Amino acid sequence: MATVQILAFITLDGYLAHRTTFPDLWGHPEKYGITRIREDALSRLDPEVSFISLTEWKRGHSGVYLAEATPETLPLTDSLLRFRMADELVLYILPCFQGEGSRLFEGSPDPSTWKLVGTRCFRGDVCRLHYRRVPGG
Repeated sequence: MATVQILAFITLDGYLAHRTTFPDLWGHPEKYGITRIREDALSRLDPEVSFISLTEWKRGHSGVYLAEATPETLPLTDSLLRFRMADELVLYILPCFQGEGSRLFEGSPDPSTWKLVGTRCFRGDVCRLHYRRVPGG
C-alpha cells in the first residue's frame, strides 16, 4: 500500500516559511535531505488530484505520494489531513519567527494521533520531524 506524505517548511510561529526566511535551505536542499525526499517519491501530488484516484493508487501501489505544502497547495494538504488521506508528515522547523503568512494548520483538522518516527537536526539549527499517523488515530 502506498503512503501519502506531506512535506512542509514551517517557522517557530507556525507559518509556512517564505523562501527568503532561510535562504540556505532553499539554495541547498540536498544538504537538508530535501532533494532525496522529493526524488524518492513515486509521484508528487498537485492540487488537482482526484481523491478517488488517490485512494485507488494507495491500494494498488507501494511507495510515497508526496504533497508539498505551499500557499498554493494548502487546500490540498488541508483536505488530505481532514479526510485522513495523509499517512505521514515531514516537517522542517526553521529557527525563526516570520510573523505573517499562511499557516499549515490554518483550519482545524479532526483530532488525530501521530507518532514521531524520525528526527534530524542540521547545521543552522533546522530540524526535521517525521511523523506517522497512528492506525485508528
